[in-house]
Amino acid sequence: MKCKKLSYLFLAFSFPCFIQAQQAKMDIGIEAEQLSFAVSFKGQPVILSSPLGMNVDNNLLGKDVRKSTVNATTGKYKTYTIEKKDGSTYYIDSWEFDDGVALRYRIPSDGPRCIYGEQTSYTFPSGTHVWYASGPFQYGWIQAYQDRNTDSIKDELLAPPATFLLPDGTYAAITEANLFNFHGAVLFGKENNRVQFGYVENKGHVETGIITGLPDSKYWHEEVRHIPWITSPRNGANEIVSPWRVLMLAEDLNGLVNNQIISQVSDQPDRTLFPQGKDTEWIKPGRSIFTWLVEGDDRLSVANHKKYVDGAAELGLQSVVVDDGWELWSQTEKSANGRSKWELLKELVDYAKTKNIDIWVWRPSSPRSGNKTDVGLVDADERVNFMKKCEEIGVKGLKIDFFHTENLFTVNLMENILKDAAKAHLMVIFHGVNKPTGDSYTYPNLLAKEAVRGLESVGGEGSWAPGPAWPYHNTVLPFTRWLAGPADYTPLNFRQFCPPSVTFTHQLASIYMFTSPMLIFAADMEDMLSCPGRTFIEEAPVVWDETKVLPESRIGGLAAVARRSNDTWYLSILNGETPYNGELKMDFLPKGTYRMTVASDDGTNYKKIIITNRKIKANQKLKVNLLSGGGYVAKIEKL
Repeated sequence: MKCKKLSYLFLAFSFPCFIQAQQAKMDIGIEAEQLSFAVSFKGQPVILSSPLGMNVDNNLLGKDVRKSTVNATTGKYKTYTIEKKDGSTYYIDSWEFDDGVALRYRIPSDGPRCIYGEQTSYTFPSGTHVWYASGPFQYGWIQAYQDRNTDSIKDELLAPPATFLLPDGTYAAITEANLFNFHGAVLFGKENNRVQFGYVENKGHVETGIITGLPDSKYWHEEVRHIPWITSPRNGANEIVSPWRVLMLAEDLNGLVNNQIISQVSDQPDRTLFPQGKDTEWIKPGRSIFTWLVEGDDRLSVANHKKYVDGAAELGLQSVVVDDGWELWSQTEKSANGRSKWELLKELVDYAKTKNIDIWVWRPSSPRSGNKTDVGLVDADERVNFMKKCEEIGVKGLKIDFFHTENLFTVNLMENILKDAAKAHLMVIFHGVNKPTGDSYTYPNLLAKEAVRGLESVGGEGSWAPGPAWPYHNTVLPFTRWLAGPADYTPLNFRQFCPPSVTFTHQLASIYMFTSPMLIFAADMEDMLSCPGRTFIEEAPVVWDETKVLPESRIGGLAAVARRSNDTWYLSILNGETPYNGELKMDFLPKGTYRMTVASDDGTNYKKIIITNRKIKANQKLKVNLLSGGGYVAKIEKL
């Protein structure tokens, strides 16, 4: 490929006392009038010559290109002016990092433009391995992770982030970031080891004209590819700006999991909404409990929620989420006595306040197909009034559900919800939604997005929630889905929502693996209070100082991750389908002797957790024996 060689401006203040060699480099140039790019990592090619461009108003921006000029350079950030043969121009912003690259398009426009598709592609060397969710959307029920080679993925849909292992041992992952006022993207498998960005929509939305929300069940997993969509400049600007197309690169899984490109390319918070950014006073990450997966006919009652408030206080949790059903309390509560849903909710909020527990409430983003009681948050006045009422009675957060698409309308709806929630000092999690795209960095009141086949899908494996075996699924997620950001997996269950293929210790260890700033436990309160590993539930951090992936980890086989909170380390291990008998390196620990409190499986009993204590030194190896679907979790404190 004939690419112009680029010069780089190294800013002295970026380097404490030396200039570090740049790890990842991207060359953008023109090949046979087609705009193309290639990427190298540590001097070796990782992305071969690949096309760039978008189809805007049936004009292929990457075709018939006459000139590509670097007209602005700041360190590793460059802006290219792309001039086509017809005289039209647009811009590409390019950003190089030590652990990957990102690019985006800026298209001059004074009005609406129709996007027909995108040509941005990544060509991998033959023999590259890939793990990807094949479902039409990343959030969901059909999130069946595939384990394939790029040589055989033609016509496949790959939900970002997809993770790749190149023949030379380099790991790569592709996703998008800073998604605002734009349609969310997926990847399509092409010939010759190539994946290409593109767009899909839910068939129910296309056929019914209902633009967002949960469609009729026959459409839940039905996708339509290559549907054109229209966008306009954002906030009165004179250009249309795409999300960043992000390529993460690492020499091992630890480097991949610790990649920070998404945070670096995301817009900063609006200081009028968030005066101290993520540290704004009313934003408080924490652990929670909800009753949606709890057994019993009274699970949604006010009385049962008070019982869960009591249990949450005893466990040292921070909040209780009141799920779907509370808005019917005036009809369903025997003791309502004419009181409204808001009066009944305030009774619960006031009771929880005496226990130092916060209350969150659920609401759908828009009315669900066939549901006559849903209101939703699409109407701006209804949305603002609902949030004001929540703030007035002391609700601290919202769980917003059933978006079921990432089209332009829904992406803008999510941003409007986050803005209005911030004005009412409400934290938010999005459920039934697309993958994270760095939106929690721009709106730090967004603590998590579901975007995962979690425990709510147990029992639907052969019907409404098809997917792979749970031990495999759970050992893929830390190295795929979690690369994009925290998920609302709702971990921890010891009853019907515990897959029989995983052990109770696997469940316990999962709350340290599937971490989130809003960590909602799914277990019945009685089970958590009587759990032999209760201490691990009581003290699980939700914000971490350091994360290390142990080198023995294998995607889909073994996930072993150590996390540090202050001076205490926690080791979480989830095993795949093949029993594991081996040793793990503990060299992530600083020098010294440590006390370990361990929760492990008991022989072949999948429903028993054994708690033991032992000492270990930093340079020792840890012997572990894990069942198929087994687990292990340890607290490690220096003596």
